[in-house]
Amino acid sequence: MVLKCEIGTRERKPQVEQYGLDELAASAEAVLPGLGPLAAGFARLAVQASRAVTLQEMEGRVAGDGRTLLGGLVQLGLDTQAAGEVRLPQVTGQDGVPRTRAERGHARTVVTTLGAVVVRRIGYRAGIRGVPSLFPRDAVLNLPPCGYSWDLQRLAVMFCRSGSYEQGHEFVRAATEVSIGKRQLEQITIAAAADAERFYQDRDDAAVPATGDPGLEPAQDRAVVPAAGDPEPGPGLPPLAISGDGKGVAMLPEARRRRARAPEQKVRVFDKRAGTGEKKGCKRMAETGAVFDVAPGGPRTPEQVMRPEGGTAGDKPRRAVNRWYTCDITASRDVTVGKIFDQADRRDPGHARTWIALVDGDNHQLGLFRAAAAARGITLAIVVDFIHVLEYLWKAAWCFHPPRDPAMEDWVTAQALDILHGRVPAVTARIARLAADHPPEPGSEHAKNIAKTLSYLQNKQPFMDYPRALAQGWPIATGVIEGACRHLVQDRMGITGARWSLPGAQAMLWLRAINASGDTDSYWDWHIQQEHQRNHLSRYQDTLELAA
Repeated sequence: MVLKCEIGTRERKPQVEQYGLDELAASAEAVLPGLGPLAAGFARLAVQASRAVTLQEMEGRVAGDGRTLLGGLVQLGLDTQAAGEVRLPQVTGQDGVPRTRAERGHARTVVTTLGAVVVRRIGYRAGIRGVPSLFPRDAVLNLPPCGYSWDLQRLAVMFCRSGSYEQGHEFVRAATEVSIGKRQLEQITIAAAADAERFYQDRDDAAVPATGDPGLEPAQDRAVVPAAGDPEPGPGLPPLAISGDGKGVAMLPEARRRRARAPEQKVRVFDKRAGTGEKKGCKRMAETGAVFDVAPGGPRTPEQVMRPEGGTAGDKPRRAVNRWYTCDITASRDVTVGKIFDQADRRDPGHARTWIALVDGDNHQLGLFRAAAAARGITLAIVVDFIHVLEYLWKAAWCFHPPRDPAMEDWVTAQALDILHGRVPAVTARIARLAADHPPEPGSEHAKNIAKTLSYLQNKQPFMDYPRALAQGWPIATGVIEGACRHLVQDRMGITGARWSLPGAQAMLWLRAINASGDTDSYWDWHIQQEHQRNHLSRYQDTLELAA
């Protein structure tokens, strides 16, 4: 064999090109027909990379040309399999019609992360008008119906889940040199969430975090003061906490709830802007739920809560582990609460643990939680968010102190300590007495805030058993669900200028909730299995051979 050798000089050093490429191509061709040009291309790319002056030039050349060569490897694998595809005597569809006519050469283009490839396979048709052809090889390869490979779809969903569709388009193109339009990205995202609602219902129970997982320390050396009639938690079992809240999402006009008035139908005080208390009416509530295990952190005192040592920047004990989230914008709140309790039941089917509900005081939410617990025979310890209590105390403080009075903070701290010690009636009576001694002007903002504070403290007193919660090391704030409303809903759905359709919003919320729960990998594998059954195996009468 005669080898090409082109010798030149650069910087007084001999430079060799094309040396041995023919021999390398011949050796690769002997391994697999068609591999020779690709092997020579990789060798040529290595020579070009070694001549690059800067790392940036080297990386750009290898990434660009290397992606083309890797796409050629995928195409070579598809062509090799197509050449070896065995013709079946007949293929019978789910409609019971046999396809006896086989035709080779049917081609279909699929866009991958390495570029577009062509899939050639045998098509089977019945020769009857209206009966579609079948392609068994599509089922073997599990080709996606939209023309984009599963890996490319997952990459696109990952980008679009974190930023806008425009940003997703730019990121996908920068990472793969594949351009996917905004509408296609939205369709891919909606299709990716097709199995999200059934994921936690149908998957194996072994995937549910079990009690005693790493990260949960045994419950010991803790002061446990169970209330009368409450079941004793099992030894070493951490409490199970549930919580829920809502966040508004700006929707397109056709996606708003029917019972809500359109903005143009509302009585407006001003023409150019909304007045006090007026809403634009363009939002729909996304109900968010969370289930998590309470990692034991030891008992606390009210003084430690209000005056933590080292300030708020000190080390804080872990409170929430094994977090699971759900988010619904199409269903009502009772559906979301049902999902929360279903997930909690999967974690504690024997109800051997102490169940805690962290709420913000919404009466409708309280009713749903209590009704769901009663239907399941669960003794639920409900704790009102202490941060909301502090907000009402501050509202009252503004009514009894001059603006910017430093004594205001001391007064709020004193009332909060009394509430944490269990002296809620005393605080209520004290505020009522101050209001009587210094009556606000009727109908004023101060009068309204005092009435709201007194009503809140009186109505929520049964759910302010903070001495018990602190003694057992429970959380007394809804930080988990408040944070979920921000990082699940607001950070993505509240992007400037975003207006959502109902399917697009629900798909995005489901995908973000699954990702926040740490189940993205499990869900994607399970979703691809469902797509395989839905798009391919369900079209055939006998799927055993295809599944194998």
